[in-house]
Amino acid sequence: MRIRPLSQEKYLQLLRTAKNQAAATVWIRGGKVLDVFLKEWREAHVVLAGERIAYIGEREPLVDEHTEIIDATGSYLVPGYIEPHAHPFQWYNPFNLNDYALARGTTTMIADNLFLFNSLPFEEVTQIMDLLSGHPVKQYFWARLDPQSQKIEKKARYTKDQLTQMLAHPLVIQAGELTDWGGILAEQEELIHGMMKARELGKRIEGHHPGASWDTLNIAAAAGVTACHESINVDELINRLRLGLYVTLRHSSIRPDLPVLIQGIRERQIPWSSRFMLTSDGSTPPMMGKGFMDYTIRVAIEAGAPATEAYVMATLNPATYYGLDAEIGSITPGRIADILMLSAPENPVPHTVMANGKVWSRNQQLVQKPLNVDLSQFSFENRSDDWLMQASADWFDFVHPDTEISVIEMLNAVITKPAMEKLPRDSDGFISLEHDPSLCYVFLLDTHSRRITRAVLRGFGENIDALASTYTASGDWIVLGRDKVQIAEAIRHLNRMNGGIVLLNQGRIEFEQRLPISGMVSQEPMAVLVEKGEEFCEFLRKKGHKHIDPIYSLLFITATHLPFIRLMDEGIYDVKKRKIIVPSSQLDTLPN
Repeated sequence: MRIRPLSQEKYLQLLRTAKNQAAATVWIRGGKVLDVFLKEWREAHVVLAGERIAYIGEREPLVDEHTEIIDATGSYLVPGYIEPHAHPFQWYNPFNLNDYALARGTTTMIADNLFLFNSLPFEEVTQIMDLLSGHPVKQYFWARLDPQSQKIEKKARYTKDQLTQMLAHPLVIQAGELTDWGGILAEQEELIHGMMKARELGKRIEGHHPGASWDTLNIAAAAGVTACHESINVDELINRLRLGLYVTLRHSSIRPDLPVLIQGIRERQIPWSSRFMLTSDGSTPPMMGKGFMDYTIRVAIEAGAPATEAYVMATLNPATYYGLDAEIGSITPGRIADILMLSAPENPVPHTVMANGKVWSRNQQLVQKPLNVDLSQFSFENRSDDWLMQASADWFDFVHPDTEISVIEMLNAVITKPAMEKLPRDSDGFISLEHDPSLCYVFLLDTHSRRITRAVLRGFGENIDALASTYTASGDWIVLGRDKVQIAEAIRHLNRMNGGIVLLNQGRIEFEQRLPISGMVSQEPMAVLVEKGEEFCEFLRKKGHKHIDPIYSLLFITATHLPFIRLMDEGIYDVKKRKIIVPSSQLDTLPN
């Protein structure tokens, strides 16, 4: 939903209901309301006039035969939750994510539109953003200033004109997240233009500064960065606060940092700042099975945050940060009636969800379908191509002229480093991995240029026969495994699927997830994606994958904003040196 100005008719209805001269449309009685300003609970009537709250207090309202009376006796009322930093493209898409989030109490989303901006013509990006205005969840966006990829065709989209148009869109309320920090330091022209335009328009700028020093954060604040979600310990949190940044406390499938941060806040006796916010930061489907912002709030409470503070960090504080606190973030007169009813203060899972003055969910089940949009009507790339059906094992033979080669070692789910190793050759002179089950081949296929980047990866798992995925940050195909025949079959099968992820083991398909929208997202309900995500992760755990989130591991193999070694269509890329260290090859130069 887009927050729109009140018509005169609705404004007068709101005013007259507040004056007790017109009947309430809804009367919520008997509940205890969280005052997010004084951080206390008090019993009060909540009286609505259409989408908005007209009155809160002890006085009973006027009612007529049209007034809906909701008995909230024994319930605790809190404002609808706000997700200030969403990535709605982790197998799911903004529409099925919003359905799931709404059912569990999140009524406002500020989301990344990177996937849309990288995939579609600008007019279709704005069309989808406008369509989302029809959903009960209030949907806002960030405008990315860089593509999070070094691919030339993606970077070409980020012109000054395109950045200006996106930043000017009324649903875009923030620039960022700012992943190409090196480009800012180098004063890259388009990035500097985007930063200055965001500041000129009075829009927030979200940073991305993992492990940043005081001096780096100082430069970021001077450049206009207003918030950062990358604190992983209390010292990093304090540095951001001291420099005037909002601090978004994260608990995601890739960085479950919230308990450590809450513990640090308590141990250091840091005041519960109005600059603290909570985020799930684009958790993948397996963690979504635990909930959305309701789960993040629960983690905060269980880690020791007072319940009132946890709710404030997920309601009033983000509303204030984005300049929306006159509309949302509290249960007070004039605000939109996003109201959640809880069974207890310590249980953030609502039994009833009201958004925009209307009940949408009971007991985590939507009472009706909010919006039905078929994303296949847009011009997302078709991820199948006839030439890929010719994939054969000899595509994946490779030699290396040096005695030692650079093996990509996974330090955790997303951070890699190079390690020089001597690897044996087979009888044909090709690199062999038979001596070490922790190694696998990994290849990037650029389906447009038909180039292949070949590498060896350590730490993804053991004895993985074949995995193929179109779910990558760059839009290229990633294939990995130890059996070249099965790798070729995985590519052919994935091509028939028109994108997604497929796993082969001993000649059998062990897992497949279709992601037909540009090979990245599905339109299936979240419950289905949660089940499939858990199945995928469980298979890889049995194969020795020790890192926290293999779904993100796949996504970020091609993400050139993370250290230290990534795969690109041009070859193996050293992020720190910002250069290709081993070039790719044309597939048509390989033996048939």
